[in-house]
Amino acid sequence: MKKLLRKLRGLEARAAAKLAELNDDTAAEAARAIEAQHQAILDEITTLRGEIDRLAGAEEDDDTDDDDNNSNRQRTGGTDAVTTRAADIVGIAAVARRQGVELTTEEEQTAIRSGTSPQAFRAQLFDRLADRSRSTQTTPGVQVGQDETETRRNAQIEALAYRFGAPMPQAGPSQQARQYMERGLVDIAADAVNFRGGRMLNARQVDDLFSRAGSLSTSDFPIIFEGAINRTLEGRYALAQPTYRRIARQRNFRDFRPATVVKVGDFPLLQRVLETGEIKYGAFKEGKETVQVFSYAIALRVSRQMLINDDIGAIADMLSGYGDTVALFEEITFYTGAFNGVLADGKVVFHVDHKNLAAAGTAIDVDNVGKGRAAMSKQKSIGDNPLLQNRARILLVGPDKLTEAEKLVASITPATVSNVNIFSGRLEPVETGMITDNAWHLFADPSTGSNYRWGYLEGYEAPRVRTDEPFGQQGFAMSVEHDFGAGATDFRFGWKNPG
Repeated sequence: MKKLLRKLRGLEARAAAKLAELNDDTAAEAARAIEAQHQAILDEITTLRGEIDRLAGAEEDDDTDDDDNNSNRQRTGGTDAVTTRAADIVGIAAVARRQGVELTTEEEQTAIRSGTSPQAFRAQLFDRLADRSRSTQTTPGVQVGQDETETRRNAQIEALAYRFGAPMPQAGPSQQARQYMERGLVDIAADAVNFRGGRMLNARQVDDLFSRAGSLSTSDFPIIFEGAINRTLEGRYALAQPTYRRIARQRNFRDFRPATVVKVGDFPLLQRVLETGEIKYGAFKEGKETVQVFSYAIALRVSRQMLINDDIGAIADMLSGYGDTVALFEEITFYTGAFNGVLADGKVVFHVDHKNLAAAGTAIDVDNVGKGRAAMSKQKSIGDNPLLQNRARILLVGPDKLTEAEKLVASITPATVSNVNIFSGRLEPVETGMITDNAWHLFADPSTGSNYRWGYLEGYEAPRVRTDEPFGQQGFAMSVEHDFGAGATDFRFGWKNPG
């Protein structure tokens, strides 16, 4: 096993080195050759990991027969796989940006949440890089190089972000960032002001160093510090999976003004053309809802003591939960506002008049889930036409109803036809702590229809950090800012049972 692990580390180092061969002046053909060679190394890594996992699994089976421990290992393995895949994608995106590839945070997070493999994500970015190489090539012998200062700055941002706790790709840091992985805040500040006085500094010298690094207009330290914190926060935020995204449809906002969501009723149904050849005119019917994005923020402080102590660990601890915290904020904002918000007709989403609310609360069983499915299928468009399909896919519950929901959809081999579980594989139970009572809900897949819209302000698809050194205060001030909006836009694609 040790020999296999040493071989794995060697392959990972080769993969990182191969990726680092990409430069701004790499021609399209050379870039694709590097991609193919890098992919071959990754394939070899995948095969080797499979062998290691197989051997590790055999050893674990010999050690214990405890089913609960096996189950826990499977769950942990699944979580590690998701985290590793996300970290790989974040790392690939960082390398691509250093090569000048235009890539938004939203594209990066979409790749993580949609289950895109690192190989597929890398292939997409190689295509962009090849296009960019063709577009930036000018006359023979004349090529555009990346500024050395910017390259160094990006490498320091990457290294510091990993030390702050940003997810690290499986291949490890980039070649440029490795030389900065063991360097602290004091070292980076010293580099930023071209300090040449040696590493042995007393507290006063360190204090003065940070003051100069933070105040000089020519210093890169604020950019590096802020960039590393932003990258850390973005990486952790991308891993969070709030439940509201399972039932709501995303569409970003152009500005802070209320956005009108046009709920188109029907394209008019076709009518027979009579012998006279006259074609009759139809009419659209539409409903309008408004949703708005708002700006949210909270201020934090990196104290003078943290800076003088060169305490990267303390800053990492402070940032460690912020990705989940921002996602939790979105979850709370959605469920306290949009989930059963008031629509343009003056009624809340789940209302008797909308025919999406059970008359009385019941347990989660086959008969009552069947009634909810039927109610959704019977919904009409604004033009009073039947919907082509409106199938329930999500069974949303609170913690008190999760076991009951899982029992309903559990795949069980029935002894008789009457015991067949018709909902196995057709409904997916989703739990949220925002539902504190016994209510349970059915929802359609948001790709086919949703009662809700959520989104970011365009260009700000993740929480971001701004830093400052306020006059009269020690240390750095840091504000975490986020532009987020969610609202109710329909009622036909869900059903509620009070429980």
